This record gives sequence, structure tokens and C-alpha cells, in this order.
Amino acid sequence: MAFAILGESRARFAVSGFFLNLLNFPLGDSAGVYHGFGQCEHCRGRLGAATGLALPRAEDWSDPAYLRWREWSRGVVRDLSGHIRDFVAARNPEAGIILAQNAHVLFQEVNNAVDRPLPLWRHWAGEFSREVRTAYPDTPAVVNSVMFLDLPYRFTAEQPGLLALSLAQTIAQGVNPYAYVVGTTRNQPDRKNFGVVRQLLTFHREHAAVYVGLRSAAKVALVSSTRSQELAGRASAAPHGSDGLASVLHARRGAYRALVERQVPFDILPDSQLVPAAADGRLARYAALVLPNVAVLDDDQVATLDAYVAAGGGLVATYETGRYRPDGSVRDAVPLASLGVARVLSRRAAPPTIGVADARGIERPLRSAYLRVTRREDLPGCDDTDLVMLDRAFLTVEPRGAAVPSLALVPRSRNGPPELAYIEQETAHPGLLHYAYGRGRSAYFPWPIDWLFFDHSLPEHRTLLVQAVATVAGGRQVVTDAPPQVEVVLSRQPGGAYVVHLINHSGHQDRSFHDPLPIFGLALSLALEAVPAATARALVSGDVLPVRVADGRAQLRLRRLDAFEALIVPVAPEG
Repeated sequence: MAFAILGESRARFAVSGFFLNLLNFPLGDSAGVYHGFGQCEHCRGRLGAATGLALPRAEDWSDPAYLRWREWSRGVVRDLSGHIRDFVAARNPEAGIILAQNAHVLFQEVNNAVDRPLPLWRHWAGEFSREVRTAYPDTPAVVNSVMFLDLPYRFTAEQPGLLALSLAQTIAQGVNPYAYVVGTTRNQPDRKNFGVVRQLLTFHREHAAVYVGLRSAAKVALVSSTRSQELAGRASAAPHGSDGLASVLHARRGAYRALVERQVPFDILPDSQLVPAAADGRLARYAALVLPNVAVLDDDQVATLDAYVAAGGGLVATYETGRYRPDGSVRDAVPLASLGVARVLSRRAAPPTIGVADARGIERPLRSAYLRVTRREDLPGCDDTDLVMLDRAFLTVEPRGAAVPSLALVPRSRNGPPELAYIEQETAHPGLLHYAYGRGRSAYFPWPIDWLFFDHSLPEHRTLLVQAVATVAGGRQVVTDAPPQVEVVLSRQPGGAYVVHLINHSGHQDRSFHDPLPIFGLALSLALEAVPAATARALVSGDVLPVRVADGRAQLRLRRLDAFEALIVPVAPEG
């Protein structure tokens, strides 16, 4: 039916583009009614032919059919998207297809929901934009920021501050922004966010030339892994073994927040792109890769990562990175030779897995454990912190011979009554291993530091993680006195000026998005590959900023940051 409609539209009308919404396998409808898995003969036959399995009846992570259905359904949507794209292109090469994948223009929607649990992930637009721009650098992408609260409340406008953050993140990443209402803008009963949407879309239109061909200049990439999320989902269904999806999703988002809050420019690279990115040279431009509990790696990905580090790259990995093969089986040894860990000896776990025996039958509970700081250079600026909170899990590991250990496990101690709360035991089990491999370096945390930061936001977790990235990368690309509420995105025009976007998140509080507080006198020090010109230009304020080069870095200062700013830093003429 879709192809008949597309063909008729092309034959009868001068259509320049098509958008197909919700091209997937929905298990419910827009009214919130759950219908479950379709059981038509076509799906039964195709899934059976591809996998030898019957269609699942429930979203059961312990059911192999459900896991294979997830993979199979993604492939069906990807193939169908490609067929639609090719169908339209064959009839009108100038017409474009907007779809979530395998299209002329890639699409994502950012929205809210009245029942969505806290913490509200305010980085959704930036997360998608970073990943799509990195994975498909030559394919245009758009983010649709929904202007209403939720499907049942299409005529209640979303908070202006949330729309501002979503649109600012989209624009900063070089992805095309748009926003939508139901009906027309002339008859909306709630127009409170019109002003901020108009402001940001007008900015993007007036400065469209800035974004033509804009590419990320980040030297750090965060690796995302769908397979690891699905493995965690399967583990969550096993008796006593539930780390849940949070062990991967929260790890990635915890690492994401840590990098944003310390103004580290970064991209997101899907693990499926690791091998292709190495082959076409994209991987080599990064000074560091961050693997937040990327538990599943295949042999080709392992070889690619080791070669990347050997050639001079930096690698930061956490918790169970690489411990599992794609089929879910556990490797006997840590496969990444570039990490300073030879093998895992045991696993300690906190509730709800407390008391679960490891592979050797030894119970090693964890709640109320710590890590003692043994190297101050790994935790700069935190001189008042001697013990780092540890929870969830800890892997007791055997380091490689030349690895440099840091942090030391303080096992669970009595925590009550308070008169009897004290440290009972110290160990030398490392919580961080630095390692030199070939011309590169790695840092490995055998515990979910990123997940803990997502859950608790302790500054020492953030500092440890970001300092590890700086260490393996050979330094910081951006140094600033900006508070954690300021996000910095570094990009470059083709062969030309650098573009520095700053986004002010200070208006966010739980579910509330207020007007951000102005921030005055921000200093920026940028490590750029080209020599900057003597002045930069702030597009929002209109200010002209002097640029000074000192110690090989561009130094400049903003007079004022409100919600959003974009700085153009031209490159000095050669000679």
C-alpha cells in the first residue's frame, strides 16, 4: 500500500519529499493500548525462515525468540526503508525520503511524556545528533522537537526551557532542527513556547551558511552498543542476576553527562561502526575512545580496538567491557590486549544480587564498600576526598605485568550502629589500571563508575572518569572555568573556521526547565589544529572577542552567556 501511495503522489503532484512516521513494529497504539506482537503469517514465515524460531508472545528477555525478533525486526525496517528510498529516487532523483534509518534524511523525534520517570534525560536531542552525525557523516539528519506535552495533551504546550535545550543541542551538533504542533500555529490554545522556538529557528535560518558542511572537531568518541544493552536485558531476566538494562544504558549516559559537565567535546560512535571507521580512517582522528560497559565485542572489534591503541590512540573502558561474545558466552580471559587487565578473578555484587556466588562459588558482597585514593593525579581537585563510594559491582582482576594500579578496594564494612561504623579491612585490589600498549595508552575501571555517576552524581566519579580520558588522550581539548551547567561543542567548517557552541543548562531542575541564569566572563582555552585569527565573533551577542595564542592554545573570554551562543573562530591565513 505504501508503494502505491508513493507512486500515485509522485505521478499526480510535484512532491519534493516524503516523511513516513513510525515505520517500525509497534506493540501498542497512540492511545496507549497494548496489543502485543502481531502474529500474521508473513511475520511468522519470515522470522521462522531467518531464525528457525516462532514469533514471541511476550517481551521476555529470557526468551531467545524475543532477542532474535528484536534483531530481525530492525533488519526488516532497515531493508524496507531502503526499498522506499530507492523506489522514490528511481521516479524522482530530486525527491527525498525522511526516515529513522537508511534514508536520504535521517530522523529522530524528541518528546516528553506525563508518566516518564525521573531523571528526565534532557540530553536526548544531543545524544541522537552526536550519534547520527558520527555514524553517517555524509547523510543529512533532522530532529523534531515536539511542542506539546504528550500525546494525550496535544494542546498543552511544553515548557519553553525544554524546547530551548532540545533545539540548541540539535543546532550545536550540526543537525537540522524543527518543531511541530497539531494543526496550525494560528489556532493553538497554548502558545507559551512559541517565542523561544521562533528565536532558535530564526537563528538557524539566518546563520544557515555556518552549518553547511559543518563537521565535529571533537577528539573523543563515546562508543554505544545495542548488543550490550540487549545482553543486559537478557541478564535481567535470569534468576538472581539482574543488573538490568541500566548497567549499559545508565553507564553510557553517565559517561555522557560526565563529559558534558566537564566541557569535553565528544562524538558517539555505534559499535557497529568501529571496524568501518577504522578502515576509512575516521577512527584514527580520535585521541581517545570511551567504552562505558560495552560488554559485547566480537573478535573483529577487539582487533580493531587493539590496533587503534597500538597506533597511538587512547582507550578508557569500564566494568565488563569485552567480557562477552555476541552469543552471550563469557570469555575466559579479557580479550583486549590493550587493557591492563589479564583476567577477572571474581565478581563482588551489591543488592539485589548480594549473596550470589561467583563462578568459583565464593560469596563476595559489596554494599558499604569504598575505593581508597592512592594516586592524587587521578583525582585532581578533590584533595578532601580519600575514599570513593563503591556500589553495584566490582571485578577483582589480575593486572598485566606492566600495568600501573590506582585506587584500592576497601571491602564492605559494618555501617551500623553508627558507633561501630569504621573501616575494618584494606586490600590492594586495584580500582583503576593504567597501561601503555604500543604507542597508545589505556585506563580500565573494573567497576561501573559511569553507572554510579548517572545514579548519584558524585563529583569524584565524574572527575575520575574525565581525568582518565584526559590522561589517555594526552590532554584536554577544551579548558574552561565554566560551571558544569555549560555544555561545549567544538566543530569546524570545511577547511575553514572553528565553531564553538555553548549551551546553558542552568535552568534545568528535575522536571522543571526555567530560563537559564546568565553566566558572565567565561574563559575558554582551545587546543586547535590550525592557528586561529586574532579575533572571534559571537553570533548571538554580536560581540567581537580578542583571541590570544599562548602555549599553542587559543585563549578567549565571553562577556556573557545566556541560553545559547555560537562563536566563530577563523583560521589565520598561512604565511
